[in-house]
Amino acid sequence: MECNDSRIFNTSNPITYAVIERLFEFKYYYSKVHPMLSLLLCVLGLLANGVHILVLTRPRMRHSSVHTVLVCIAISDIGTMTSYLTYILRYEFYHNLEGYSYIWALFLKCHAMLSIALHAITLYLVVLMAFIRLSAMKISTSQWLDHSRALVSALTIAILVFIFCVPTLLAHQILETQREVDLSGFYFLYSVGFSDMMKKNHCFLMKGNLWLTGIFLKVIPCALLFIFTIALIGKLRENNEKRKILIKEERARRRGDLTTYMLLLMVTVFLCTELPQGILAILNAIYTTQISQYVYSNLADVLDVFSLINCFVAFLVYCFTSSKYRQTLFGLLPLTKIPYSGVSTRQGTLKLTSTQDRKGVIQRYNSLEVTNHAEIPLVLSERPNSAQPLTDF
Repeated sequence: MECNDSRIFNTSNPITYAVIERLFEFKYYYSKVHPMLSLLLCVLGLLANGVHILVLTRPRMRHSSVHTVLVCIAISDIGTMTSYLTYILRYEFYHNLEGYSYIWALFLKCHAMLSIALHAITLYLVVLMAFIRLSAMKISTSQWLDHSRALVSALTIAILVFIFCVPTLLAHQILETQREVDLSGFYFLYSVGFSDMMKKNHCFLMKGNLWLTGIFLKVIPCALLFIFTIALIGKLRENNEKRKILIKEERARRRGDLTTYMLLLMVTVFLCTELPQGILAILNAIYTTQISQYVYSNLADVLDVFSLINCFVAFLVYCFTSSKYRQTLFGLLPLTKIPYSGVSTRQGTLKLTSTQDRKGVIQRYNSLEVTNHAEIPLVLSERPNSAQPLTDF
C-alpha cells in the first residue's frame, strides 16, 4: 500500500537495509512453524477458558463481581481463539493463492475486525477488574461489588469497542480475483484488500483508523491498567502493613506479597504484548507505507501469537492466586468427588477421608511440633483451607 507519506527508514543505509533483510528472513523461517504453534495455542486456550467459565459459574463462585468480569473475559478470549483457529485452518493449512468463495472472503473481512475488537474488549475488561478490586479495597461496601453492575459495565465496554471497530470493518473490501467456468456455469473467486475509500487523499481515512486503533484500543487501556495496578499494589502494601501491626503474623505478609507479585506478572504480560502493538499502530499512522511493508508484514504472525498467549493469562493467574478457585476446580474432577475435610497447616491442606485418619494425623503433627518446639497452631477446619485468607485476584 503506497500512501506517499514520510519515510522512517533510510533503505540506502547498509545497516538499515540489513535489519530489514533480517526481518524478511525471520518471517520466512517463522512462517513454517506459526500455523502449528497457533493451532496448539488455540486448542489449549479453548479448553482452558472453557474450564475457566465452568469453574466461575459454580454456585459458590458466580456472585462475585470480579468473577463476572472474568467470565466475560473468558468468553471474549474464546471468541478470539475460535476466529483465529478458523482462520488458521482455512487460510494457512488450505491456502489458495487464486482466491476463495465469497463466504470465506466475507469471513476474512470480519475476522480482521473481530480479532482487534475482541482483544480490545479483553484488555478493557482487565482494566475494569483492576478498578473493581481497587474500589473494593478502599470501601468494603462499594457498589462495584454487585455482580449485576459488573455485567452491565462489561456489556457496555463490548458495545463501545465494537462501535470503535466499525472503521476497521469499512477499511477492507472484498475483491474479485478470478472468474472461472465449470459444468455448472460461471463461478468467482475473491480476496480481501484495503478499500478504495480508505486509500484516497494519501490514505487519510486509513491513517485516522490507525490512530483510533492505536490510541483508544491499545495505548489508553494499557495506560489505565498500569495506573490501576500501581494503585492496587500500593493499597495491598498498605493493608499488609496494617495487618502486620494488628496481628503480627509473618504469614499474612508473605501471602500479600504473593498476590502483589502475581498482579505484577499479569500487568507485565499485558503491557509487554499490547503496548508495543499500540506504539506500532501509531507509527503506522505516521509512516504508513514503510511500517506496513517492512514491520507489520514481517511481524504480524508474532503479534498474533502474543495475543493468543494473553488469552491464557486470566486462567493461569487465578489458578495460582485463588485457593477457592483451585478447590472448586478440583471438585469438578470425577476422581476428586469424595467427602472432603482437611487439616489446614502452614504448608496447605491435607485431604482426609475418615475421622480416625484425621485424628491420627493431628496427633502425629502435634507430637512433631512439640519435638521441634514450633509455635504454629494446628486448625481443624470444617471446609478446606478455611484458615487461609481467600484471594480472588
